[in-house]
Amino acid sequence: MQIVSALKEVLKEGPVPLYYQLEQHLRERIVGGEFEPGASLPTEDAICSQYGVSRITVRRALSALQDDRLIERRRGVGSFVADIKGGMNNQLTGSLREFLAAAAALDTTPLSIQREPAPADVAKSLRVPAGEDVFRLKLVGSLEGQGPVAFLNIWVPLAVGTGFATSLRSEVPIVRQVEQALEAKLTRAEQFIEPDVAGAEAARHLGIAADRPILRVKRIYYAQPDTPIEVAYVRYHPERYRYAIDFKG
Repeated sequence: MQIVSALKEVLKEGPVPLYYQLEQHLRERIVGGEFEPGASLPTEDAICSQYGVSRITVRRALSALQDDRLIERRRGVGSFVADIKGGMNNQLTGSLREFLAAAAALDTTPLSIQREPAPADVAKSLRVPAGEDVFRLKLVGSLEGQGPVAFLNIWVPLAVGTGFATSLRSEVPIVRQVEQALEAKLTRAEQFIEPDVAGAEAARHLGIAADRPILRVKRIYYAQPDTPIEVAYVRYHPERYRYAIDFKG
């Protein structure tokens, strides 16, 4: 009770909006380590009670934290502290249509598709229980005249149906086929780029050394209502892939 009373005294009526004060205080608690990465935040009702504010105020504060990628909000489940590594975190936005067009430029060759338990990081991204079965696809992406450019691992929910595995089309991006199988509408995608090493399996398909530095890209595709439908990890050939951004004033 003393903690709740103390939190209620943190926010003050005045020129600074309550939602902004709440956002800043929750931010300090997260950055300060009170909530570990992956930990759940108190429920909206609990935050309302702790700080003595309305649900609208709480939701605006949580939305701001989500926009800054400090938390992840899962419909019907709650809010969780994002697992963000230290260092600089740049966020860029762009057209989903252009993003998909770039992905479609690769000519993909399926290597395998199988049903298996979702790894913890994939389960978290797909918002399914860890260990729940999903479909996993392995593919090699090539460009004409260049050879193998990318090694892809893709996970999709079982809801795509058993016929999905036998009806893959190399000329259509996997996510578009998932979209059709689920009768869903793709609304957005997230992309995270990090340095890594190729690893034995990717190295074998890309024709490079296993310890060769590469760019590893993680993509999460969402359909309405903000439901993840595909998680992809892509390892790119270091001499055949370049990531360029054109900033215009």
